[in-house]
Amino acid sequence: MGHPDPNRLRLEEAAPLVISESRPRPVLSVVVPVFNEQDSVGELAQRVIEACRPLKEPFELVVVNDGSQDDTLWRLIELSRTVPEIRIIDLFRNFGHMPALSAGIRLAGGEAVVVMDGDLQDPPELIPKFFSRWKEGADVVYGLRTERRESFLRRRATSFFYWLLSKITETRIPEQVGTFCLMDRRVAEILNSLPERDRYFAGLRAWVGGKQSFVTYVRLTRSHGRSRVGTKGLLRLARTALISFSKAPLRYASLLSLACGLALFLVGLVAITIRLFTNLAIPGWATFTTLLGMMGFVQSIVLAVIAEYIAVIFDELKARPLFLIRQQYTHGEPIHVPSPKER
Repeated sequence: MGHPDPNRLRLEEAAPLVISESRPRPVLSVVVPVFNEQDSVGELAQRVIEACRPLKEPFELVVVNDGSQDDTLWRLIELSRTVPEIRIIDLFRNFGHMPALSAGIRLAGGEAVVVMDGDLQDPPELIPKFFSRWKEGADVVYGLRTERRESFLRRRATSFFYWLLSKITETRIPEQVGTFCLMDRRVAEILNSLPERDRYFAGLRAWVGGKQSFVTYVRLTRSHGRSRVGTKGLLRLARTALISFSKAPLRYASLLSLACGLALFLVGLVAITIRLFTNLAIPGWATFTTLLGMMGFVQSIVLAVIAEYIAVIFDELKARPLFLIRQQYTHGEPIHVPSPKER
C-alpha cells in the first residue's frame, strides 16, 4: 500500500464536517483517539463495527490519529478501504489525549456521540446499551467501573484522587467514570463551545450536567502493549483536574501562610514583652531561626501554587489551537476539505 502524498497534507485547526453525499448523516458517532496502537486498531475497529451495525442506524467510527509514530495511520487507512463507516482524523503531531479527544468530538456528525479510549480496556460491546439509554432520554450515559483490573497501588491512587476531587471541587464529578460514555449532540456542542485548552474531559462533561444514566462494567487490562499514559501523564491530568475545577489549593495555601504569619507575629510579641518587662535575656535564637525558616518554606509553597495557576492562565491567554489537523481520510483516500477562502 502506498503512503499518501505528503504534498497533499494541509494544516487545519478544525476542518468542517465532511460527509459523503452517498451516505446518510450518521445518527451515532464513535470517537476514538489513538496513539501508537498499530497492534490493536484492527480488533478495535472490528468490535466497534460489530457492536454498532445491529442498531440499524447510520453510524460512523471517527478515529483520531494523535501523531502516531508506528504504522497506526496506515493500518487505519487500509481498514477504511473496506469499511465505509471508518473516518480518520490525522493530527499534525502528538497533541495529547485530551486535544485528540476534543478534535474527534468537534468533527463527529452523529446525534449521539460515544467517546472511548483505543486500548480496548472499555468494551465496545456496551455501545448498544448506551444507545438504548440515550433513546430513553438520557443526555449523558456514563460507563461506571465496578472493578478495575489494575495494580493495587494504581487502584489506591485512583480512589484517593476521586475522594480528594469530591472534597475540593464545586462541580460534582461522578467517581469511577472515565472517558467511556455517550453524549447527546447538545452536550457535545456545549463542550465544543467551551474556550479552555487545558482540559479535564470528565470535569467539563460533569459541569454541563443534563439527564444522566450509568452502565456498569469491569475495566479490563490492556490486551496489546503497555499503557501510553505513565505516572507523569496521570499526575499532569490530576493537576489539570484540581486546578481547573477548584480554587481550594489557592485558598488552603493562603490560610497556611496566614496561620504561620500569625504564629510568627505572636512569637515576636512574646519576645518584645520579655525584653521590655523582664530582666531575662531573649531566649531561643534557634527557635526564631526555625520559625523564620518555616515562614520561608510556607511562602515557597504559596508561590508554587500560584505559579501553577499562572501557568494555566498563560496557556489560555496565548489561545493557540487545541489541535491541528493534517488530513482527513475515508474509503482509504484523503478528503478534500475546503480552505477558508473556498468556504
